[in-house]
Amino acid sequence: MALSQAQVEAQKKEVEEMLGKVEKLGFAKSLFFGKLKGDLVFPYPQLAVDEQKQADDLTQKVKAFADKHIDHMQIDRDARIPDEVIKGLADIGLCKATLPKEFGGLGFNQQMYLPSMEILGGHCASTAVFINAHHSIGARALILFGNKEQQAKWLPGLLDGSQLCAFALTEPEAGSDAGGVRTTATPTEDGSAYLLNGTKHYITNGGIAQILTVMARTPDGKGGSKVTAFLVTPDMPGFEVIEARAEKCGIRGTATGKMQFTNMRVPKENVLGQLGRGLPAALTVLNFGRVTFGATCENAPAVRPTAC
Repeated sequence: MALSQAQVEAQKKEVEEMLGKVEKLGFAKSLFFGKLKGDLVFPYPQLAVDEQKQADDLTQKVKAFADKHIDHMQIDRDARIPDEVIKGLADIGLCKATLPKEFGGLGFNQQMYLPSMEILGGHCASTAVFINAHHSIGARALILFGNKEQQAKWLPGLLDGSQLCAFALTEPEAGSDAGGVRTTATPTEDGSAYLLNGTKHYITNGGIAQILTVMARTPDGKGGSKVTAFLVTPDMPGFEVIEARAEKCGIRGTATGKMQFTNMRVPKENVLGQLGRGLPAALTVLNFGRVTFGATCENAPAVRPTAC
């Protein structure tokens, strides 16, 4: 059955609300609209000399540390990444690689960061996913959509590996379908906060992180709701970790958590980005993560752990 012009326009509007105007999209997204933006990739962009040196230096440090201190088989058997591994990676600068320089980070862009993740992913998939969840979907939301006050409050604590970030989107009935979020955020009567209710699961670092970006539905004023992003900390009353480390067949060292929110009061100052614009924010953050998680598969080890 052919769609009417009105239906086509409605679908186009929905897509643009999630992804942005076609004219402003990057190379990969534009392909889905039949547009080839060759000028974005040809000639292939090269790093400046000083940036390349910084990237190479960190990559060498990661390789040396991984060879000496990361036992991926032991991590798989124990289903846990040792604290000394996390601290060691932080000491060589990996935990702050993509954080902005103004807050103490190294300020790496994707092209500078990816080689280190290739090395780490080839050595231990669990450790690579752990670091990447902190960087590419956890802190990334705060870097891209946080205001200066939020960034100044939260980012400095993420530099040394003692505090971690997580990105809480997935729910029992919403994952790949990011728009299927059912967790709700209801404004309080005085408008000073929101009460969050719902469940998140399959959240990497979710049960052990100190800062989480949580997606929840807020009223849109028209009888419906739209997804909004919130900055949440586990010390907020109503935050409950149901499962900190789910049993898995692969990447067993990562902490895959399940959390529940029950009338959890979140100050309005913790809204991340624009009210009702959480879905485009989530998809943007996930695009960063997909690229970097893909890089961790470049040098996968020949011997795979068999523990399950």
